Amino acid sequence: MSKETHDTPLDVVHIISGLGQGGAETVLYRLVTAPDQNVRHRVISMGEEGVFGPRLREAGIPVHTLHMQSPSGLLKGLWGMYRLLRELKPDVVQTWMYHADLIGGLVARLSGVRSVCWGIRNSGADLHKSSLSARAFSWLCAKSSGLIPVVIVSCAESAAQRHQAWGYRADRMQVIPNGYDLSRWQADAQARQQVRELWGVSDDTPVIGSVARWNPLKDHENLVAALALSLRNYPSMRCVLIGQGMESSNPDLSALLTRHGVVERVILMGRRDDVPHLMNGLDIHVLSSRAEGFPNVVAEAMASGVACVVTDVGDAAMMVDDATVVAPPQNPQALSAAINSVVAQLGTPAHAQRVQRGRERVGRLFSLEAMVGNYRKVWGRVTVGRKTADMRCLLFVVNNPAFFLSHRLPLAIAAKNAGFDVHVATMDGPSVSDIAAQGLVHHVIPMSRSGKNPLKEMHSIYALWRLFRQLRPDVVHAATIKPVLYGGIAARLAGVPGYLAAVSGLGFIFMRPRQGFDFLRMAATFLYRLALGHPNSRVIFQNSSDCDVLRKAGVIRAEQVVMIRGSGVDLDAFRAVPESAEPPVAIMAARLLTDKGVNEFVEAAGLTANDHSGLRWKLVGSPDPGNPASITPDQVAQWAREGVVECLGERRDVARLYQQAHIVVLPSYREGLPKSLVEAAACGRAVVTTDVPGCRDAITPGVTGLLVPVRDAQALADAVVSLAHDHVRRRDMGRAGRELAEREFDIRQIAQKHVSLYTELADQAKTAF
Repeated sequence: MSKETHDTPLDVVHIISGLGQGGAETVLYRLVTAPDQNVRHRVISMGEEGVFGPRLREAGIPVHTLHMQSPSGLLKGLWGMYRLLRELKPDVVQTWMYHADLIGGLVARLSGVRSVCWGIRNSGADLHKSSLSARAFSWLCAKSSGLIPVVIVSCAESAAQRHQAWGYRADRMQVIPNGYDLSRWQADAQARQQVRELWGVSDDTPVIGSVARWNPLKDHENLVAALALSLRNYPSMRCVLIGQGMESSNPDLSALLTRHGVVERVILMGRRDDVPHLMNGLDIHVLSSRAEGFPNVVAEAMASGVACVVTDVGDAAMMVDDATVVAPPQNPQALSAAINSVVAQLGTPAHAQRVQRGRERVGRLFSLEAMVGNYRKVWGRVTVGRKTADMRCLLFVVNNPAFFLSHRLPLAIAAKNAGFDVHVATMDGPSVSDIAAQGLVHHVIPMSRSGKNPLKEMHSIYALWRLFRQLRPDVVHAATIKPVLYGGIAARLAGVPGYLAAVSGLGFIFMRPRQGFDFLRMAATFLYRLALGHPNSRVIFQNSSDCDVLRKAGVIRAEQVVMIRGSGVDLDAFRAVPESAEPPVAIMAARLLTDKGVNEFVEAAGLTANDHSGLRWKLVGSPDPGNPASITPDQVAQWAREGVVECLGERRDVARLYQQAHIVVLPSYREGLPKSLVEAAACGRAVVTTDVPGCRDAITPGVTGLLVPVRDAQALADAVVSLAHDHVRRRDMGRAGRELAEREFDIRQIAQKHVSLYTELADQAKTAF
């Protein structure tokens, strides 16, 4: 059978520094032994068999050891590695950790393997405390990251950012979070009883623990000092330490425990192979580290139904979200307070809900299947000649990763389910790891928000062109202004077969009144013509006004136009529930920008302060410092002090807030088609908004909501008060809004329309190019 056949397994050789007990070795073992991969794995250890060599062989994975620890062994091992790779002829070489990245990657390229993927497993936070060898190899890797690997895989977003700052190639960096087998890590009441008997503690004794080797970066000093403080409040508390070096024979550990007077309160277990079993005996797992990348043990504890307290290092806080308590690193007082807060809730419904959320989060974001699938996608993409006609590549280009998650993620998941190989290119940011956790391949692109430096703007276009040339997507879907402009230009230069632009607003240049010759408007129109002139392209508009502007300017052709009302809404997440009997609440959820009408909202609230209905005004959102139209934090603080509006800040529970409110308000100056009003309709809430493009398109005037003139606080106040006093009309509008959402805004319908466009563009590209 030809190696080009889609069903033929990939041959992947993994090169790792050694196979001892460690996080990288554990993840490698999980990855290569996971079922149903259609991949043939082999492992080369530059050192000995260690702990995992026999386990890998028992699982049927061939293991080759090269014993390269000594100078003579190094030379012999290099030649042996070269000969082995020449003999195996793998499709991909995946390396693990700095030494293997540099040495294994270089030997692989010399042996003729083109598809080399590096694996970063070091957080990089305290590299100066690592060995001289590790520091030297990391520096050499940074210098050669543009020559040896085609992809650099990091297990943590924070680690990826640090390595990029050192000089690692950002365009080759990809984050793949570690994955976990939930059938192995799960709560077991019988195991809890057995382990507690082993430790000699009762079921109601609070037991904290840590699974970590003896290493300065794990900061056991922090944990032991916090334990000593917590014992003042909970004198029966016990602490279990599991890992290499967690034995009484470790003089440094013994001295630490003696110094803090906790020797009798600590149970030392040493290195164990039955950690999933022992984890059941803990009430709380504590990560006390001063530096981490993507700490495996946190996800393992969460999956086991154990509460977690973590220091804010690496990706730990992102992993746990609101399912646990986060403390600053190297702060025993804060760590002790965090431990005490969790101990105080043991046995309560709130504690049970917390650990349940933790396990659900691991299953949703960090499953073994997701990790395996992400690696398989990377290997399939970088392997020359493996892509087949039914593996079409779709690349989203969006400036902000958080915006992609809130507005485009369902489209990407639908395309993935339809058989597309889906990639996402955004700026860097804390939300990037959430994109990778969805099984999507992420690429970081440099893109400023201000656009004031022409050289940086040209660099953004160049970076997109380079990514398009490297990835060779069949279709690029760009959303928001800069990605549409720069992505369209780069797509034409790179010869991308199909281009889809989503115009969700034209920006302030087209909003302001025309006064004679307008250079900026002329320049923007010219860029739109370049970007949207692709011969095989479609342009999605959310409202007819934006479409009319570009058509009159000669920017687009009639056959390019596609009208889709908004980004859709999940009708199950945003449900219609009956109004509460409380005094009416008017709510606005938006970025706190002047052109969102925030000032008018606050002014209208002041005008209705004495209304007999008891009307309350709630403002949800936060300032956007990178936007010149942003409300200042000082102004928001002043509003909060005055009490005219309730400033709730940034919130993730918008659906619940809408369900608790009675009227949704958006006095914006112009929109594409505002998602907040689409969500309001889905929740069955009456709307008051401005009579401007986008806002008027999101409602049925007089049926699902009311329109008021833009920048008119008095008219806004009057409209809101009229609905506050008329609960019958308000509820009728809410019911009509829900019907509108079901008819026009269902995310499933919106996603299917997009998938049809992707397919159409990809199919037309076969004959057009």
